[in-house]
Amino acid sequence: MICSVYYGMIIVVFISAAVLGSLVIKYANMQESVGIDGEVRLFQHPFIQSWVGAFGMFMNLVLFNVMYYILKWRSETLPDEHMFTKGNRHFNVFIFLLPGIFEIVATTSLVLGLLFTYVSSLAMLRSSMIMFTAFLSFFAFGHVPGYRESFGIVCVILGVVLVGLSDYLDKKESEDKDTTTIILGDCMAIVGAFLAACQVVLEEKYLKQYDIPPLQAAGWEGLFGFIIMIFVQLIGQFIPVGLPLGVNSQGTLSDFPDGCVQIYNNWQIAVTLVIKVFTMAAYNFCGLSVSKEFSSTTNKVLDSLRIIPLWVCSMAFFGQRFQYLQLLGFFFLIMGQGFYNNIGCTKMGKKCCPYEFGEEEEDEHTISMRRRISIE
Repeated sequence: MICSVYYGMIIVVFISAAVLGSLVIKYANMQESVGIDGEVRLFQHPFIQSWVGAFGMFMNLVLFNVMYYILKWRSETLPDEHMFTKGNRHFNVFIFLLPGIFEIVATTSLVLGLLFTYVSSLAMLRSSMIMFTAFLSFFAFGHVPGYRESFGIVCVILGVVLVGLSDYLDKKESEDKDTTTIILGDCMAIVGAFLAACQVVLEEKYLKQYDIPPLQAAGWEGLFGFIIMIFVQLIGQFIPVGLPLGVNSQGTLSDFPDGCVQIYNNWQIAVTLVIKVFTMAAYNFCGLSVSKEFSSTTNKVLDSLRIIPLWVCSMAFFGQRFQYLQLLGFFFLIMGQGFYNNIGCTKMGKKCCPYEFGEEEEDEHTISMRRRISIE
């Protein structure tokens, strides 16, 4: 029972952090502040935001070590019993270098996408992670989708197409956005979804293979991402780009000094970045916990639940207009994920097509997933 309550709390925090993290990124992008050259402009520094997010993930490693030594000071056996520290703590940390790279690139794609498109549309398009995760799970775990799961993937693809089409028809989120920039943001969301799928599949593989504590794993990913972003920002200082990416004092891909001055001159930006540190720490720790205890696919299904509150907030606060096509796309996304994960679809499936839905065999990966999801 305690374990069930614990993972219930993990899921709630995971979804809440996903929603809040997306909103603070969008809010920060809309803030204006005086830059290093004395000009007032929007705060559009995606690499700084990604760097701050990586720092938040790194804080998990700090917390892990603090907890480990406190528990060890109290008793030699406590670190092996506490749910935050138990597991294999001695492993090759560089196995999380590649997931860390995928994480930082996917996060940067998310921040860039929010410069160009609606926050709700980006969240919906990131639901395509489930089809990428299913595809990659075949190579990582040998999981072959059955009829029901294949139908769910088709529904997700259809939902992604409808959401993208709705963005094409509704191009007036703000005066400085046209159809081209919104579609560009949608494409970045899909690219980020693919990279995030690569990340969670690798995470699940390593977490289960080596029994690594999720808090420690999230911290190492954050540390690698934090270091990588330092070099990315240094290189970006010397790469000139045009609008809408080069909204800074130099017109370059990255302008760290200008971003720091803008943060100093606008306390609201500073507050949003502090919130982002905590949301990224919580989101990645909880996401890794879900991947280890359940599966990477379950991780992405839960992540997609951010769609509903983000859609409401996007229409209420960020100027998005209601689109029937987007509602239809949202319906197909939810239905596809329900079929793929056998959520409320078994009885309906058996009635409509008893052979496909009733006689389907499950492989070891799927059986493990079902067993872990069941309430203890």
